[in-house]
Amino acid sequence: MGRLFLVIIGLLYTTTLLAQRGSIVGELMDESTNIGIAGAVIELSPEKNQEDKKYFASGYNGAINIEAVAYGSYNLTISFIGYDSISKSVKLSASTANLGTITLKESSVNISAVVKEVQALRASQKGDTISYNAGAFKVTDNADVEGLLKKMPGISISNGTIEAQGETVKKIYVDGKEFFGSDVTTAIKSLPADAVDKIEVYNKLSDAAEFSGVDDGEGHKALNIVTKKDMRTGLFGKLTAGYGYDPVSGADDPHKYIAGGTVNLFDNDRRISILTLFNNVNEHNFSFEDVIGSGGSSTSKGHSGGYMMPTQKGVASVNAVGINYSDVWGEGDKIKIQASYFFNNTETENRSITEKWFEDPSPADTLITTAHSLTPNYNHRFDGRFDWKISDNQSLMIRPGFSYQSNDPTSTTDGYRFGESGYNLIDNSSEKIGTGYNARLFGVYRIRLGDKGRNISIDGGGRYSSNDSDRYSWSNQSKPVPALPEVDGSYEDYPYSPTELLYQYQYAPTQSHYVSGRINYTEPISKRSQLTLQYRISNEYQELNKITYTSLDDFDNILSGDINERLSNSYESSYLTQRVGPGYRYNKEKSYFVASAYFEHSQLEGSVIKTDADQISKSYDNITYFMMGNLQLNKENMLKLFVYSRTNNPSITLLQDVYDLSNLQNISKGNPDLDAPYSNTVRFHYVNSNIEKARTFMWMFSLVNTSNYIANSMEFNKEITLPSDDGESVTYRPFQYNESVNLDGHWNMRTRLNYGLPLNFIKSNLNLIAGLDYHITPSLVDKKLNEASTIGYTGGAILGSNISENIDFTFEWRGTYNETTNSLATSEMKNRYFNHTAKGFIRLIFPLGFTLTTSGSYTQYIGFTNDYDDSYILCSAWLGKRLFKNKRGEISMGVNDIFNQNLGFVRSTGSGWSQNVSNSVMGRYYMAKFTYTIKSFNKSGEGSRSPGHSGGHYGRMF
Repeated sequence: MGRLFLVIIGLLYTTTLLAQRGSIVGELMDESTNIGIAGAVIELSPEKNQEDKKYFASGYNGAINIEAVAYGSYNLTISFIGYDSISKSVKLSASTANLGTITLKESSVNISAVVKEVQALRASQKGDTISYNAGAFKVTDNADVEGLLKKMPGISISNGTIEAQGETVKKIYVDGKEFFGSDVTTAIKSLPADAVDKIEVYNKLSDAAEFSGVDDGEGHKALNIVTKKDMRTGLFGKLTAGYGYDPVSGADDPHKYIAGGTVNLFDNDRRISILTLFNNVNEHNFSFEDVIGSGGSSTSKGHSGGYMMPTQKGVASVNAVGINYSDVWGEGDKIKIQASYFFNNTETENRSITEKWFEDPSPADTLITTAHSLTPNYNHRFDGRFDWKISDNQSLMIRPGFSYQSNDPTSTTDGYRFGESGYNLIDNSSEKIGTGYNARLFGVYRIRLGDKGRNISIDGGGRYSSNDSDRYSWSNQSKPVPALPEVDGSYEDYPYSPTELLYQYQYAPTQSHYVSGRINYTEPISKRSQLTLQYRISNEYQELNKITYTSLDDFDNILSGDINERLSNSYESSYLTQRVGPGYRYNKEKSYFVASAYFEHSQLEGSVIKTDADQISKSYDNITYFMMGNLQLNKENMLKLFVYSRTNNPSITLLQDVYDLSNLQNISKGNPDLDAPYSNTVRFHYVNSNIEKARTFMWMFSLVNTSNYIANSMEFNKEITLPSDDGESVTYRPFQYNESVNLDGHWNMRTRLNYGLPLNFIKSNLNLIAGLDYHITPSLVDKKLNEASTIGYTGGAILGSNISENIDFTFEWRGTYNETTNSLATSEMKNRYFNHTAKGFIRLIFPLGFTLTTSGSYTQYIGFTNDYDDSYILCSAWLGKRLFKNKRGEISMGVNDIFNQNLGFVRSTGSGWSQNVSNSVMGRYYMAKFTYTIKSFNKSGEGSRSPGHSGGHYGRMF
């Protein structure tokens, strides 16, 4: 596979080198102000064929960069609205023709007489970076970055998660600097769209790989927001306060409120951003659009930011304060500082109803439960980064971090199950008090040795965590009735009570620490290639002491009894992992190839302590590899391919031969014979940006196969007999018994197609989406292999306005058709269902400063196998009036969920089951609010060093 890939890369390189091509570069300036002119139209035509015209646009700061131009003589014409056009003759006979500085003079002719319709540059490519021109996507003047991103092809935002080119964005950068750590949702809602010059999407290397210059495969998808030069010095942000009332739903607190805002103080490199948010309407991040529930239920959002805790299902009140700081210090800006702190307090309440159908090969049963949960959470988190350019040959990066969390969830679940297994009541409850902290430190030191490209990088770090957990719970074991009861056709009325209600108190403190070190040596072997050698060692230690008390009576005297040895266990473990191997990197212009291979040895030593000590000792030997090629075919076409393998050692908890009886209907146990899963991945991206027609096409494909996959071995209605403390045995009969096992045959395939183009006749941008997801998950059902295969077909379209700052709309439709098949099923019946959502958001600004902001969505779930049809409509509307001479204030009144139809409905399937779950949601409420936009910039932008992403991602710090 590796040889074939190298052959393909070589052939493609040879093809591109056959035709002699070069670049035309320069810069375009305003004659009177000496400020760069971005977005000017550049017409290029060969002297021998005047009809063969191609169009380009000047970039940021007026940069001119026309690549992949065949050698020859050309006529070049530059035009821009309000300026006199200029024409030049250009001869390209070398790799680069430099036009120098070209100035445009303001036109003395009426602008209306010289206006020419041209396509704005939407997207371009440089190396592995996709760059979007923010000016080609119009939004209202108070919109945030999220509203801008939703209109860009290849980028989607759903449930608080950003996807770019089919991959999840893990971090947001502003002018190349981290912004609020890994909290991507907060970042895109903290900056105004009109401060953005362009958006860059790329694969960010890991900290260690950035220093060594060789990709180690541990990076992530990142998004860099490049701000406009004249907005890098100033004060800007948005403040909002609102009060609402819910007069009819019967909510515990009918009074609704929201207050908060973002304030950004930028002084070139010194930047401070402050975020506050207080509300009881389930908003986990601050955004005007979110307040009105644009495009769906705000309660269904699952933000996964690093500071905002992942949203629990249900309705939450939120209190959050955060600050982000970055600056450069010292002579020559040798020291760079970045730091973020966030405090978040949420209290989430959820009432849910679950209907779960067990199907062949599982027993044909139906499970119906109702649950109530309340989850208070407090979270503090600090992240920092310190970069020091010690000298021209040395640099150091240190990344500290600390977090503290208190999480005290309570929950109760009641219900019943009926079918082939008989009739069984369910009565479960849990109350937990948990606290924990985590401290971490990571650093990288790099030194250049003599020749350019000969480097040594050393990185290392560690983390320490400590957690305490006190948990009270009860669970019942019922003896099911063999036949279904006949009580007026209603199972709820059957007079059958649960038996053997088991009360438990569990105290489970845990401690763990992790230390690692790595040394990487890079040696240049030619002008374009390097060899590397890497050695890595790490050790992870875990310690847990779980003490469990039980009672068949109540909680009152539970701690006065003896420890239940069957449910108590302690363990300690130590994972020592070593990895060594060579690597190779080749680069030519904007294309490059990276390959590495490692021998990896892992040793697990540990003990599980019950009545006696059971020693666990396991070792794993593997060969892992990583290959990545980035091929810039030309200015408009880019192909990137990844081929790599990974190991994932099983945790000590999965290796414990200990029963978990916290839920007597679902008992589980570990397996000391587990081996480490090994996965192989192939992933590629293809991007085509047609600059002349402003069209963008993207294709992402990913295929993962895992051997030794850690799967479930499920047995239904199995009797489990365990010895009791008094020497007698106790028999349990759970509905489902699970044990971890290794199985081959786990597959995961995902592909996405995205095509974006302008619709000039309605001055809008259209993005079309298509995708396919296919999964095969193996499991054992009553000791027989079952493969649950799921295929999902996805389609969608997004239409975003590009009319003016007074008219902003986004319409979106997405639908998915799903099929699930179980290989052990006696029939070939497929579990089929379809869900789709249509969304719309409109904001209009009328004369005299009146505004109308509306949003709506229609969501439908249709079950073909299990006959059901659930749908709901969400609509919100706000009327406002802009205030003050600068129109930065706005007072508005509106209603959320006009028709009061909000449903927190989720459909899912698995191996031998499918289920529908409904959760608590925010319904209709009325609110009045005031919003003020802060904008105060130093337009000169003097002192700005034009920070930003360089586009190469392999750049050195010296």
